[in-house]
Amino acid sequence: MKKDKIRLITIFKYVFGRYKAQVILLVALGFFGGILEGIGVGAVIPALSFLLGNGSQVENSAISQTIKVFFDFFSIPFSFRYLLAMVAALFIGRAFILGIFTYVRARIGAEFINAEMADILSATFSARWPFLLRQKIGYVQNTVVSDVRRSANLLDVFTQIIQSFSGLIIYLVFALSISPRITLVTLAAGVALVYILRPLVKKTQSVNEQASLVDKQLSHHITEHLGGLKVVKASGEEGRVFEKAKELLLSLRTLYVRNIVVHALGTIFIQPFSVVFVIIIFSFAYKTPGFNIAVFAATLYLIQKIFIYLQSGQGALHSVSELLPYVANVINFKKDLVENIEVEPKERDPFKFNTSLQFNNVGFSYGQGSDTVLKNVTFTLRKGETIGLIGPSGAGKTSVADLFLRLFKPTAGEITLDSVNIQDIDLREWRSRIGYVSQDIFLVNETIRHNIQFYENTLSQEDIERAAKQAHIYDFIVGLPEGFDTIVGDKGVMLSVGQRQRIALARVLARRPEILVLDEATSALDNESELLVQKAINELHGTVTVFIIAHRLSTIMNVDKLLVLREGMIEEEGKPQDLLQDKDSYFYKVNNKHHSH
Repeated sequence: MKKDKIRLITIFKYVFGRYKAQVILLVALGFFGGILEGIGVGAVIPALSFLLGNGSQVENSAISQTIKVFFDFFSIPFSFRYLLAMVAALFIGRAFILGIFTYVRARIGAEFINAEMADILSATFSARWPFLLRQKIGYVQNTVVSDVRRSANLLDVFTQIIQSFSGLIIYLVFALSISPRITLVTLAAGVALVYILRPLVKKTQSVNEQASLVDKQLSHHITEHLGGLKVVKASGEEGRVFEKAKELLLSLRTLYVRNIVVHALGTIFIQPFSVVFVIIIFSFAYKTPGFNIAVFAATLYLIQKIFIYLQSGQGALHSVSELLPYVANVINFKKDLVENIEVEPKERDPFKFNTSLQFNNVGFSYGQGSDTVLKNVTFTLRKGETIGLIGPSGAGKTSVADLFLRLFKPTAGEITLDSVNIQDIDLREWRSRIGYVSQDIFLVNETIRHNIQFYENTLSQEDIERAAKQAHIYDFIVGLPEGFDTIVGDKGVMLSVGQRQRIALARVLARRPEILVLDEATSALDNESELLVQKAINELHGTVTVFIIAHRLSTIMNVDKLLVLREGMIEEEGKPQDLLQDKDSYFYKVNNKHHSH
C-alpha cells in the first residue's frame, strides 16, 4: 500500500505540478465551501428550535450561542426570520464558491490537455528515427489522444476527493460539536467500511491495466488495417481482420463490465449501510435523557452527509485506480521520448555546399546484435552531378538514403560536406536543403496546392506553379475542373500513381533543394510517368545535385556516375556506358538479363 501511495503522489505531482497555485486554490475553495455548508446546517438547529417553540434549548445550544454572538456583534435580531435568511445566504455563498471551483477545475483540465498533447506531439516529431521505427502507430495515437484525456480526468477525480474529504472533515467537526458520542461511533463505522472495501480499489487498478493494454492493441489493429484497407479487400481477408478486431472488442467489453461491477461494489453498499446505521443510532438516542429533536435532526443530516462523502470518496479512489494505468503510460512514453530526442551539437556549422559530399569508409548497422548493413562505403558526389545507385534487394541502398537524410548516424566512418562532418551541421537547415522522394508516396487528403506547399506558407503561387512545371504535372493540374484546388483524397487515392509521384516531386522542388535524393521513385510508375519523371531529373542536371537509387535501369542510364552496391559494399563504380563494356560487371549482367526479358 505504501508503494501505491508513493506512486499516487508522484503521479499527482506530475499531472498537476505546474498548477500548484490553482490546486491550492481548489483545496481552499473546497474547505471554505464545506465550512459555509456546515455553518448553514448548524444554523438550522436554532431555527428548528424557534419553530418548535423550544426557546430554552436555543439558548443552551453551543452552536446557537455562537450564532447568537455573531448576530449580537452585528446588532441583528436573533430570530427565526433572520436565521432563515442566514441559512439561505450561506448556501447561496456556497453555490457561488462551487461555481468558482468548477471554473478553476475546467481551466486546469483544458490547459493540461492542451499542454500535454502539444508536448508529446512535439517530442514525437523531434524523436530519433530509430526510436520511431520501433513504435506502433496505433499505440502512439492512443497515448496522445486517449490517454492524455484520461489523465486530465484525474483532475475531476482529484476535485471530487477535495470536495468529499473537505466536506467529511467539516461535517465531522460540526457533528462532534453537536453530538460527540454519535459522531465518534459514526467515524469508527466509516473507517471500518472503507477498510473492508479496500481490496476492491486494488482490483480496479488491475482490471484497468489490462484494459489499457487491450485498448492500445485495438487502436493499433484498426489504424494499421485501415491504412492498408485496399490490400485487405483485394486479398479477401476482411473477415479475418474483423475477427481479430472482434476478439479485442470482446476482451475490452469483458474488462469494461468487470470494471463497472467492481467500481459499483465499492459504493452501492455504503448507502444502505448508512440508512441502517442511522436507524440503529436513532433507536438508542431516542431513549436517552434530554433528547433534543432539533439537535438530533441536524446530527442525522450530518451523519447522512458523512456517509455520502464516504461513498463519494470511495468512488473517487476507485476512479484514481482506474486512471493510474493510463497516466503511467503517458509518463513512461514521455520519458522514452525525452531519452530519444534528436540531440544536436551546441556549436553547429551552417550548410555550405561548394564542391562535394563524401562517404568516407562508412559502416552502418541497426544496433547491437544486428547484422552489418554497410561496410566501408566510399564515394564522392560532386556539386551538380547526378549519381545512380543500384544493387540487389537487401544490399543496403535505402540505408544509404537514410544516412543522406540523417535519419541514422554511421556506426563507422563519416560523411562530409566540403570536408565538414554532416553531423556537425544544423539538422533543420540540412533537411531544408535535402529533397527526398521515395516510392512510398505520402499525400494528405487536401488540395493539390496544399500538398505541394505542404505547410511551407512562405511559398507563393508562383513557386508552386514553377515546381509543378518542373515536375511535368502542371498541364494535368490546370486541366482539372478545380485546378490546384482539387482534393486528392486520402493518400492521393483520387490520382494515379504517376500523378501522385510527380506531385510529391513538385513538393520537393518547390523548396529549391541543393541535393535531391530519389529512393526507388520510379519503381511503381508506368512507362509514360517514368519518362516524365526522368525528363524532370534530366532538366535538373547541373543545377541540383541528384542521387538516384533505382531498380529500373532506364532511370540511371544517363547519370554521370553509377555505383553498384552488393552485400553492403560498393563493388563497381563508373559511367554506365563504361560498366557495360565489362562483361563481368554486375551492371552488364543485370542489363543483359533485363533486355533478354
